[in-house]
Amino acid sequence: MQLNRIDFLTEKFFRNACSETEKQELAVWIKENPDDRLAEVLEKAWDNYDSHIEMPDQVSDRILNTIFPEKEKALYHDNDEDAGIYSFQLWAKIAVAAVLIMAIGVYWWSGSKGTIKMAVKENPSALVADLPPGGNRAILTLGDGSNIILDSAGNGNLASEGNTDITKSGRGELIYKSNNKDAGTVVYNTVSTPKGGQYHIVLPDGSKVWLNAASSLKFPTAFIGKERRVEITGEVYFEVAHNTGMPFIVKVNDTEIAVLGTHFNVMAYADEKVMKTTLLEGSVKVSKAGKSAMLTPGQQARITSSAENIRVLDDVDMDKEMAWKSGYFQFDDDNLESIMRQVSRWYDVDIRYEGNLSREHFTGRLPRNANVSKVLKILSLSGVKFRIEEKSIIVTP
Repeated sequence: MQLNRIDFLTEKFFRNACSETEKQELAVWIKENPDDRLAEVLEKAWDNYDSHIEMPDQVSDRILNTIFPEKEKALYHDNDEDAGIYSFQLWAKIAVAAVLIMAIGVYWWSGSKGTIKMAVKENPSALVADLPPGGNRAILTLGDGSNIILDSAGNGNLASEGNTDITKSGRGELIYKSNNKDAGTVVYNTVSTPKGGQYHIVLPDGSKVWLNAASSLKFPTAFIGKERRVEITGEVYFEVAHNTGMPFIVKVNDTEIAVLGTHFNVMAYADEKVMKTTLLEGSVKVSKAGKSAMLTPGQQARITSSAENIRVLDDVDMDKEMAWKSGYFQFDDDNLESIMRQVSRWYDVDIRYEGNLSREHFTGRLPRNANVSKVLKILSLSGVKFRIEEKSIIVTP
């Protein structure tokens, strides 16, 4: 088969214009040809799209859905069971390559000019095991110190604290609601997510809170007095109910974030060098050590552990900052260490490095509902190698 025919089919694939017959034709060609010829074809496709590093969302989502959901494994099966299986495997291979080049945008910077480089390689990983993605998992600690494991607790009423009933909904969220009894003594609860966990909470004032993995939220079961004060660790997204007479204050270590009613995200993991407060709607005031900064939508306040200054960034990429809540990993010229910290938290796995640390930087988006092996296979196409040993991922150059 002539390469110009394959070039034609590859271009049609990227335009979502391939017929089922053409897809099968392309898949068979991939099986019958070595990776260097596949790389040649894909390089041409890359050249045709070099002014469009990212595909439209609907196209990239289509390619992603070809790879990750289990239901897609039957997409190209036919009456011949073996042929059906290899057809899917072949199509997954080109889809992975397409995701690498056009949708996920995995690339690395080479040389002092930061030229974008592209390559397609045989997967060098030795993935001898696999780990499932995280899910709705958390522990609720009541005022008396007792714990309720939320992921195994049944739906309905879980407990009552003061004048507040605590229920778990069928959607897997924790809801606090007044029962109109006397408040009595203020009682504090804490919701903690482990590695591999996330959870959604509706606070007594109606504010909505989402916890990312390895995070916590401490809060009163009833807001009384002149302010609504909570404490967090890790990463937490807030949609605060508006109340001009009772400001909502988030305490993170020695930093406070004050709002009346707004949407914002706070990332303050202990193993990250920078604490980030990102504002989506409304306004917030970030304060530390006598210094403060007011944010408007689209801005982000950054505080490093080594400095007390509050740095404000404009025109922040909200899709990246909120990707975790939308069910994605999203990278923008991120180094391997920062990516693997996210992998560690979401898959509840330790990361170990052998040899020199890779200097590649990655840009793209990956679904968080995939097993870790599929995430690592995409990353390994840059040449980085991974292997899984029990609850550890070993990274080698």
